[in-house]
Amino acid sequence: MADSSYGSAEALPPIKMYYNSNDAANTARAEWVAGQYRDVLGIEIELVPTEGTALVALRKEPETFPHLLLVGGWIQDYPDAQNWLSVYFTCDATFAKRFGYCNPDFDALVKQADAERDPELRTSLYEQASELLVADIRVRSSTMVPRTFSSAQDVSGYTATALDVELAGQFTSLLELDVNRP
Repeated sequence: MADSSYGSAEALPPIKMYYNSNDAANTARAEWVAGQYRDVLGIEIELVPTEGTALVALRKEPETFPHLLLVGGWIQDYPDAQNWLSVYFTCDATFAKRFGYCNPDFDALVKQADAERDPELRTSLYEQASELLVADIRVRSSTMVPRTFSSAQDVSGYTATALDVELAGQFTSLLELDVNRP
């Protein structure tokens, strides 16, 4: 913090965290996040509970997107870097437009990666694009919720994927389990 342009937490502009107040659990989550920023970094965050429909409306345009810190969620549609980078952060992507983000160099890298058939080169291109994105917008995920699924010892054949967010196999391709009972 001391090396930032602000110099200290006290010199930061007011930070407001808007969250969907339709779910009471979100209040507890928002209070926890704000408490972590306060207790660990000394940064005070004003919580702004907002009705869900109003929050969606605020998030649609850069002019009305008032929060510097966003609590929201999304899971990938398919397990590929393209679904994170090309779909959301290119200059013509609705999501990027909401934040006013556009970098032609980023777009060129992901366009090349999207068309690349060599997996190692494709991964390298997406990694380069990711580095540009992080350098450009300085967005960090504040939470990453791991999921653990257990099964009986006589059940096999399940391999977890990043898409399994609530139920095993919920969004993945066909879930095939073997049950080996004597």
